[in-house]
Amino acid sequence: MAESSASLLSVVITSYDSQAILRLCLDALVRQPEIGCIVVSDCSPVDPAGEFAPLFPQVRFLHSPQPRSVPELRWAALAETDTELVAAIESRCVPAPDWAAQLVEAHQLYPETPAIGGPVAPSEPISAFDWALYFCEYGAFAPPLEPGPAQALSGANLSYKRAALEQHRDLLDSGDWETFLHARWLAAGRPLRLCPASIRFHNTMTPAAALRQRYHYGRGYAADRVRCEGVSGLFYALLSPLLPLVLTLRQSRQAFAKGMRRAFVRALGWVVLLNAAWSIGEGAGYLFGPDPRPRIF
Repeated sequence: MAESSASLLSVVITSYDSQAILRLCLDALVRQPEIGCIVVSDCSPVDPAGEFAPLFPQVRFLHSPQPRSVPELRWAALAETDTELVAAIESRCVPAPDWAAQLVEAHQLYPETPAIGGPVAPSEPISAFDWALYFCEYGAFAPPLEPGPAQALSGANLSYKRAALEQHRDLLDSGDWETFLHARWLAAGRPLRLCPASIRFHNTMTPAAALRQRYHYGRGYAADRVRCEGVSGLFYALLSPLLPLVLTLRQSRQAFAKGMRRAFVRALGWVVLLNAAWSIGEGAGYLFGPDPRPRIF
């Protein structure tokens, strides 16, 4: 890696009630010389700074006593960074030792690309339920992924050029999910890109919490589509009962293509339940809008 890559990257970690994995995440990040700044943006019941600030003095901790959504946490922490490149990761994920180096190199090779991400691998050992949650959240980004232009990036493994982010300050200030930011770039002919920068997902949620998460995230996604894209809420609400079948088929194709057929079959019951929760949430979001209370899981 060229010397010019040193300390070019800031990292924002969105964090909620996953202290054990957060420590693994921080351990991995502080060893990577390309990273100049690490900010943990958290809204857990207990501020993780009390435990981790003495262990990681180079890390900044931002704690909100009230629940905030993942994008609200992420974009609020952006102001605490000052590097040309900013990466985003979740506290349930642990980056590979060369994660930062791969992101920096990709941004240097593709200066016109506003956003670059990478694969999300499952942790081991993993239960049938953990597999199901992995397939529902990250199956589209299971390794191996071919580096190159992409239509989507995982929200758990992102990096941006700061200048590109600042051009869309309205979405950041309103706490919108990254999917709407990415859609703007794609519509303007600015491609996203995948590179080998890999992270590993560790599930910290119970089945009950995961079902609530899929409902609320589905509801938020649908409400944002109505608000940002102007789609017909009633029309899509009528289609939402088809989503469990559509999503499950899509996820099965992704899993089978990556050699994960046995794991997907093992997790199928949970996959269907999680997708059903998402579809109910989407239907509610199209009809009734977002939940008035911020939700994070």
